[in-house]
Amino acid sequence: MTLPVLACVAGIYLGLNFRFLAVLPFSAAGAGAYVLLLSSSGQSLSDCAWNLTIMTIAVQAGYMLGLTARDLYRQVVDRLGLVQSQRR
Repeated sequence: MTLPVLACVAGIYLGLNFRFLAVLPFSAAGAGAYVLLLSSSGQSLSDCAWNLTIMTIAVQAGYMLGLTARDLYRQVVDRLGLVQSQRR
């Protein structure tokens, strides 16, 4: 249950800070690591495929949430002064 939530949070981070092409390598690397982890623990391939599908959907959903919240996130960061000003 916690892995899809972590995947969604990772997708939100990617959506807030990166462009579209960042999601593809991240998804591929995460999928490879997940398959290696499950295959080394002795789980079946069908369980691995189902879990991998859920994780990929969670990353994509988080990415879409991050994209839609990007402007609001920037406004909050600017208002709170969390980023140093670029003025000289």
